[in-house]
Amino acid sequence: MISIVIVDDQGIVREGLKMILSLYEEVDIVGEASNGEELLTLLESTVPDVILMDIRMPIMNGIEATRIVKQQYPDVKVIILTTFDEDEYIFNGLKNGAAGYILKDSNSKEIIKSIRAACDGHLLLHPQVTSRIVNALHSISTQPSYDATVKLDLAKRLTPREIEVAEQIMQGKSNKAISDALFVTEGTIKNYVSHILDKLELNSRTELVLYLQRK
Repeated sequence: MISIVIVDDQGIVREGLKMILSLYEEVDIVGEASNGEELLTLLESTVPDVILMDIRMPIMNGIEATRIVKQQYPDVKVIILTTFDEDEYIFNGLKNGAAGYILKDSNSKEIIKSIRAACDGHLLLHPQVTSRIVNALHSISTQPSYDATVKLDLAKRLTPREIEVAEQIMQGKSNKAISDALFVTEGTIKNYVSHILDKLELNSRTELVLYLQRK
């Protein structure tokens, strides 16, 4: 079972998510909160596997709550769930340790896919969110500071094939999608990902995405 806490200031949203997730036997909703402070109080007695976190909430928003949760409960996966696909929220959520970022109008299959991916240690972003990140990264990659630091560092520390895999990860692709694109097995991609993270001294795909968009 995957235990989940839902955090949103709108009761109707929480009820809707509970109805959607009740369709899946592997999911157990163990609590809910209407803001970040309520969540932190709840976590003192109930620590879930995954938190579905709204961004814009009163008292304590989802970005700040994510930062504190990841500091105090590093093993808990936080998935940002919002109607706002603005770059600032995307990057701040990821920088604070979010394991995924999807939009509230996502269907049940997209939501459960994101939850499963987070539990497996993968970064999964809604396609609309991914496109925002890719566009931002493309803009950054045209700057001399990016070429002189990140790209040079990648060339020194990774093989050309590993760089290809890193670029695919940057686009939010799963291991399966990368293996299809590069015509190798999914197991081979998993090995590449492990080597990339080891060589760059990173702990997760989220950190890799942030590293690649660094100025």
